[in-house]
Amino acid sequence: MNPKTINTLGSLLSLSLILAACTDGGFQASQLADANTIQSTNSSGQNTAPAIKLPTAYEKLDLEGYVSGGSYDSAFAMKLDKTNDTIIMNLPIPAGPFSNIYLDIPNLKGAKIKTYYDTSNAPQVAISIPLNHILHAVTNLPVSTLPNGSALPAMPSGEAPFLALGLNQNSENKVYLYIGVNAVGVFIENSYIPSNLGMTFPIKNKMKTKILGYFTVVPKSGSFNGGLFCALPLPTGIAKIMDDHMTGLVP
Repeated sequence: MNPKTINTLGSLLSLSLILAACTDGGFQASQLADANTIQSTNSSGQNTAPAIKLPTAYEKLDLEGYVSGGSYDSAFAMKLDKTNDTIIMNLPIPAGPFSNIYLDIPNLKGAKIKTYYDTSNAPQVAISIPLNHILHAVTNLPVSTLPNGSALPAMPSGEAPFLALGLNQNSENKVYLYIGVNAVGVFIENSYIPSNLGMTFPIKNKMKTKILGYFTVVPKSGSFNGGLFCALPLPTGIAKIMDDHMTGLVP
């Protein structure tokens, strides 16, 4: 046989063996890809990279609020603690004695109150309330208005179940916590706020694009002290997102 013919037949035989290996599961297209592609695919050529988890509606809620306007401008007022499923309400402590406390709030399971100094050395009081207490009616507490009888600023119906909490022995700075359905308010009274000083400012998110609640300076009224009131009325849509999250119906 002609040597050239022998070489040609040899080449054809080699090629047919390679093709057979490809069609019998020997070489796969993915095996010819670069190392990064191989690491991200399985034997069936399917992508095995971990799926990207998109944030839930609850995780996207923007509820960190600051006072917008007045002498308390930019003061931290409220926040949704998504790790612990609580609302944190915060107020500056007006002039008066300061006591360093961190306590469980009686008659309100899981709620806590603490006082602290912020980064500018200004005294603050913060109250942490589990979402379940805010999303559903609290029935074991008396219903009331502000201590002076005035309606609660920016709160539905102007009254709500409340607790009175003293921050020191002589109760110079007494805190009132009001919890309505889908609404929470905190009032800290103080005798240094005069009778001619009363105004309300919005509480906005960091970008100042949304109004989250309201901050009110309550004037002294007769024998009743004035004070500061922080209100968070939850819109129905936000309350539903929270409730879905708490009941496991995560959208």
